[in-house]
Amino acid sequence: MICKAKEDFTNRTLASLPTLLEKLAYICSLQTDEGLYRHWGLSRVFGESQAQKAISSAHAETAAQLTHTPVREIYQEFQDAMEKPLSAEALRPESFVLKAPVNDDGLLSAHLRLIQDSIVSLSREDRSLRRGA
Repeated sequence: MICKAKEDFTNRTLASLPTLLEKLAYICSLQTDEGLYRHWGLSRVFGESQAQKAISSAHAETAAQLTHTPVREIYQEFQDAMEKPLSAEALRPESFVLKAPVNDDGLLSAHLRLIQDSIVSLSREDRSLRRGA
């Protein structure tokens, strides 16, 4: 059943987001402070347990993929996404958060924090350069 729930989440929900960064930012937005995920539709169709497992699995895979992507590409995805109103809201530097699944190791968490901090820093630098030009 987890395969069906994960397939549904990947093919219906995540497929609507064009970039890896947007996918991960969206998954992170579903994660509560306790490390659980809130996704009403998936929980309703597959049950809470299966939904949690499916999203957690997709979260781990997406986070791992992002860590293998050069920061230059990630930043380009960020810039492209910021031009779209819905993506821009989730990726605002003030609220932009990349988190690892709760059961994951500290190295992945640290790597995602470095990516997040780099993107936010580059974004702020770009804005200050534009204002000064």
